[in-house]
Amino acid sequence: MLYAACMMGLLGSLHCLGMCGPIAFALPVGTTIMRIKLLKYGLYNAGRIVTYASLGWIIGMVGKGFEMVGMQQILSIAAGALIIASVVLSRTSSQNKVTNRITDAIRTRLKSAFNFYFRKKGYTALFMLGILNGLLPCGMIYIAMLAALATGSSWSGAAFMAAFGLGTVPLMFAVCVAGSAVSIKWKSAIYKVAPMLACVVGVLLILRGMQIDVPFVSSGHDCCHVSAAH
Repeated sequence: MLYAACMMGLLGSLHCLGMCGPIAFALPVGTTIMRIKLLKYGLYNAGRIVTYASLGWIIGMVGKGFEMVGMQQILSIAAGALIIASVVLSRTSSQNKVTNRITDAIRTRLKSAFNFYFRKKGYTALFMLGILNGLLPCGMIYIAMLAALATGSSWSGAAFMAAFGLGTVPLMFAVCVAGSAVSIKWKSAIYKVAPMLACVVGVLLILRGMQIDVPFVSSGHDCCHVSAAH
């Protein structure tokens, strides 16, 4: 599942470029020295991963509550079904007005914090911009959080979301450093593959909830399981 999370982040990061791309271009790096630029871009991406892992920790803790009352299997099946449904609905229906209002409200609340750190030039500012960037509404992040919810522990949820964040780093780093990442041809291909991978994760969660004995899918083989969380 961690491998799937990483791949989902890698292929799904194109979906984030519409929102995060302009932020990456505008980062207050304030230097032309490449090693310093790389360090600052690294801090920005580290901030995003910290936010994703923190969200995974919180939502994994909620999943642990379901597990304690014996609803882990139901939760895993429901999370997988919701992931598949969200992918299908995103392809067939128009954007929901209520969802738009919520996401607009989140962006508005974060705007002043973004403006504050964009005026700074230090290393802390880049890290904090990454932290804030991770809080921006994103469909792929929500899908990853559903999968993290089904892991059933805070540690596993954090690990899943951290792996998702690591998967987004190559493309975001390329945007930061080079200003562009991949050709139009590759973008089109990845746009098609990313939803398919999300559906695969959904199917894996359903199989996990049904306790079908498939290596690395069912509870006994779950590579996302962290014994320390118990």
